Amino acid sequence: MSAVMADIFGRAREAGRSCLFEHEVYALLADQGIDTPAHVFVPIGSSPSSEAIESIPSPDVVLKIVSPVLTHKSDVGGVRFVERDSVAVMWALEEMLADVAERAPDAEIAGTLIAQRIGFDADLPGAEYLLSCRRDEAFGPVVVFGIGGLLTEWYGRVTRGESKTILAATDEAVLQAVSDIERTPIGEVALRPGRLHSETPVSAENLSAALSGLATLARREIDGICLLELEINPMAAVDGRLVALDGFARIGEPAQPDRPPRPIATVRDLLHPRSAAVIGASTRGQNAGRIILQNLKRSDGIEYGHLFAVHEKARRIDGIHCFKCVADLPERVDLAVVALPAEVAVRAIAELVDLDRARSIILITGGFAETGDTRRANEIREGMKAARMRDDGGPVLVGGNCLGIVSKREYNTFFLPSYKLPLSDAPGSNLVAISQSGAYLVSFTSNLDGIIHPRASVSYGNEMDLTASDFLEYYLENEPDVTVFGFYIEGFPPGEGERFVRLTRRATRAGKAVVIYKAGRTEYGARAAASHTASMVGSYEVAQALLTDAGAIVTPTLNRFEDYTKALTMLDGRAPKGKRVAVVTNAGFEAGAVGDHLYGLELAEFEDETRRRLSEVLPTIAHSGNPVDTTPMADSEAFSSSVEIVASDPGVDMIIVSAIPATPTLDILAPDLSGAHRENVFAMESVPARIIRTFQSIDKPMVGAVDSGRLYDPSVLMLQRNGIPVYRKIDRASRALAAVWWVRGSRDVASDN
Repeated sequence: MSAVMADIFGRAREAGRSCLFEHEVYALLADQGIDTPAHVFVPIGSSPSSEAIESIPSPDVVLKIVSPVLTHKSDVGGVRFVERDSVAVMWALEEMLADVAERAPDAEIAGTLIAQRIGFDADLPGAEYLLSCRRDEAFGPVVVFGIGGLLTEWYGRVTRGESKTILAATDEAVLQAVSDIERTPIGEVALRPGRLHSETPVSAENLSAALSGLATLARREIDGICLLELEINPMAAVDGRLVALDGFARIGEPAQPDRPPRPIATVRDLLHPRSAAVIGASTRGQNAGRIILQNLKRSDGIEYGHLFAVHEKARRIDGIHCFKCVADLPERVDLAVVALPAEVAVRAIAELVDLDRARSIILITGGFAETGDTRRANEIREGMKAARMRDDGGPVLVGGNCLGIVSKREYNTFFLPSYKLPLSDAPGSNLVAISQSGAYLVSFTSNLDGIIHPRASVSYGNEMDLTASDFLEYYLENEPDVTVFGFYIEGFPPGEGERFVRLTRRATRAGKAVVIYKAGRTEYGARAAASHTASMVGSYEVAQALLTDAGAIVTPTLNRFEDYTKALTMLDGRAPKGKRVAVVTNAGFEAGAVGDHLYGLELAEFEDETRRRLSEVLPTIAHSGNPVDTTPMADSEAFSSSVEIVASDPGVDMIIVSAIPATPTLDILAPDLSGAHRENVFAMESVPARIIRTFQSIDKPMVGAVDSGRLYDPSVLMLQRNGIPVYRKIDRASRALAAVWWVRGSRDVASDN
């Protein structure tokens, strides 16, 4: 424990302050070896001695107001630059106090600060930086380094957020930080000489030391109190050193997890139940409970005779035996689904928990915390918390306000009729789709129906009990053949973000893909008035930075989330040996577009033999380099042979195949009974059929692009049902293939913006 920190925190708490004064921040920084200017604090009502003023080692000094409420001191006249002369300083202090009193008459003034004036070129790129830390409620201690000064926010806007870097306040993250920063725009400014700076503005050693010191401060807690936020802005670059020229900090109690750990092993009963009960099925119509009961009746995983319903009056619903109340259920079921209105759902869950009648519960109903009514949700949480004290840890609960779960070939609790969402069988058992939004999960599942059927599709709602982290941990511990995780996440409960990052790092280090769409991109998690950091670094930015650092792909759009998840799932087991890609198209615009949008991939250099073979099969006007432009004149034989030829080139690691199918030379349409054409996509020698055979004969990743309308849907479906991801634009195809390289090849995953 730091004696300096303990003393400063103790004095602040005695005074009833949650903020620290600038000189107190300097003391914390100096205790970690971070350079600060020489300074003297003058309490209000006191006067500095001549000796104190003369002790400042600079010809000029900076005078600053010290107040627990005035964060931006210069806005109220609370900053002065003056010659280091006792008389001049005294006059300037008096004038500054009067000016602040006039412009902020209600502000509490604690005193003034006389500080050394550090010589540097203010507002010059590379001269001023921001260094800060904060306790994120979900992700814990984080450190931020960025371009600082008065133009901090402006730099953030014009660089679209790339004027800063965010890292977890861990020793591992700090060790890696400088090399990571060197590859960012801020690294170009801070860690390399340029036209504005003949020498490197900041040495890597000094930056690493400053980050390490701040990370240490961010992690520390003394008597349950920590730094909620500390910001240094500006931090001046002086002869390769970083010197703090201002300081702001808030202290308080860190956010604590709001629930005890869940029994992860019990999640198996939720995902693979052999018995189930539905509470809330109607006898009069197709309400959510009845649809769920019907879906469970058709499920293969629920054993015959072990599906029940709870209904006060009915004896049977759709042939399923009903019991009057939870207590009457003939056995403890693996899964209970509650689809009652919120006001009665609370009682039903209490009975399931207290009477130990279910190992797992899905609460479909909304009307809890998401509506602002926390009372009912708290009742359920308290009941679950009490059950955690039992030897078995009690049941686990998903929801409320969720759609339910589909466990492949086992059961379905989505309250959707099968004619609306058929859930056609397809490959995809290596994928788990986990979504806080039930509506999005329906869209995702429907879009990929017949192409990918995930091992599990989990809608987890408002996380009264089980969280996204719990599902990730369960699969890592119990079902290692899951290799792709697709998460739609709206937010994390306290502490869960930090845990989710740890689990994500573990997953990606094991070679698994974690693709995330994090909602809430424009919401800021801190008060922008408090500091520059808060206006630059919100909850989304923290999540994006830490999850990306852990190896996840954080996607900015739902299209990319779907594109990447599809490619990584369908091409699992086809790890590229390099990033050299071959492109075969019959359109010049696609050849040009894909060359402009490779997303880190490289066009392969064909061997002479490959070029020779291409020239033999292609029309004379075609281009046999890479990208291969077969032109619309190429027929099915020429186009298909070109794909076979480039796929066999040892210098090719991945392939993109794209045909604009409207040309009459390609056999790519479904048969037409009217006789308008003689094409047959299902014939053995059609273009899709030959591409599929080529794909099956190699172990290289391949994606397709069909940039045309619904007429060509049969061709797209045929390719995808045979394992080839297909996209409607060639740049989407190349970006998805790049994601396969990022995860399966390079492991150098960057946030995709």
